[in-house]
Amino acid sequence: MRFAFCAAAVAGGLGAPLTAPAAEAGVGVHMYGIVDAGVAVTSVSGQGSQSGALNGGLTDSLWGLQGGENLGAGWRSRFQLESGFDPSNGNAADDGRLFNYAAWVGIGHDSVGELRLGRQHTIGQAYGSALEIASWKDMGMGATFKASDNFQLSNMVNVTSAVWNGLQAGVGYSFDAGDQGAFRTGQNPRALSLGVKAENGPLLAVATWDQLRLAHAPDGSAGRPQAVQLGASYDFEAVKVSLAWSRQKNGYAGLDGGDPDSLGLGLGPAPFVRGGTVDAWLAGVSVPVGPGAVLVQWSLARPDWHWDNGMTARKAQLVTLGYTYGLSARTTLYGFAGYASNYTLDNQFDPANSHTTRVGAGVSHHF
Repeated sequence: MRFAFCAAAVAGGLGAPLTAPAAEAGVGVHMYGIVDAGVAVTSVSGQGSQSGALNGGLTDSLWGLQGGENLGAGWRSRFQLESGFDPSNGNAADDGRLFNYAAWVGIGHDSVGELRLGRQHTIGQAYGSALEIASWKDMGMGATFKASDNFQLSNMVNVTSAVWNGLQAGVGYSFDAGDQGAFRTGQNPRALSLGVKAENGPLLAVATWDQLRLAHAPDGSAGRPQAVQLGASYDFEAVKVSLAWSRQKNGYAGLDGGDPDSLGLGLGPAPFVRGGTVDAWLAGVSVPVGPGAVLVQWSLARPDWHWDNGMTARKAQLVTLGYTYGLSARTTLYGFAGYASNYTLDNQFDPANSHTTRVGAGVSHHF
C-alpha cells in the first residue's frame, strides 16, 4: 500500500476539485510525478536475505497528467492518466500497460457530485487507504487490509456525492474487474464497492463494503469474496492516531492477494476462498519530530481456516517503525524497519510460518 498523501497531493481525492493552476484558469493540463528510490535488506527465515535497490520505499514512483475544464454554472469536466514505473531499471510497473494506475474521464458539479469512467481505484480503496499512517514498501496497511491495498480496476464507473458538512458517499462498479475481456458481461468478474467517509477538522471516519462477483468460481468456492472496513483517525497535532478493523471473506475482493494455490485469479489461499474469513486490525501513530515525523504502525490478520495438511493457519502480525525527514516541500528522506510473523512478501499467510524482516532507506521527490 502506498502513502495516502500520494493520491491527495498529486491526483486529487475522489470528489475533490482540481488544484492545478491551469485547471483553475478554466482549461488545461498539468503534469506531475514522484520518483522514490532507496536500498533495503530483506530477510526471510529459511530463505536467507536479499539486498539491493528498493523501488518506492515510501510511495510508488509514478508520473501522470491531469486536467479539466470549467463548463459553467458549477459544472466541470476532469481527466487523469497515471502510470507507475521502477526507477531502479526504468521499466513500467506491474503488467506494463501504459496507464496502469489511472485512465479516466469524469464530469461533476460542486454541489451534486462527480461521475468518473475508466480505470481507477475502488471507493473502498480510496476511502480506506486514507487511514494509513505508514506506507512502507510491502509492509503498509494494504499488507493486511487488502481492500485498501494499492490496486485499480478497469472498466469501472465511480460516482461520489458532493461533500455535505464533511460527509461524502460513493459507489463504484467494475464490469470487468479481472480484465477477462469476454463479450458477455456475465462471463467477466464484476466488482461492487460502496463507502462513506466523514471529515470534521482533525477527525476522519470511514466505512466501506466491497464485493466481487465471480463469473467462474474456483472449485469449492464458498461464494462471492467481500470485505468490510471500519476505521477512524484523529490528529491531536502533537500526535496523530489511526485505528481500523476489516473482515474479509471467501477470498480477496480486489483480486490483489496473490495466487499461492494456482486458482487463477489472485483470490488468495485456497482454504480462504473456500469459505474462510480474515479479521484484521490496524493501529498507527504519527509523531512530528523536527522537520519530519516518527511513524509507528501495527497490524494483525487472523484467519479461521486450516491448511490442506490439517494445520491451523496462524495469524499474521506486522509492525513497522520509521522516520521521514523533509528536506523541502518536494524532497523527503526516509528510513524504516519492519518485522512480520507468519508472513512473507509473497504470501500474507505462510504455511511454513516464516518470519520476514526488512530495513530500508531512501529518498522521495515530487515534481
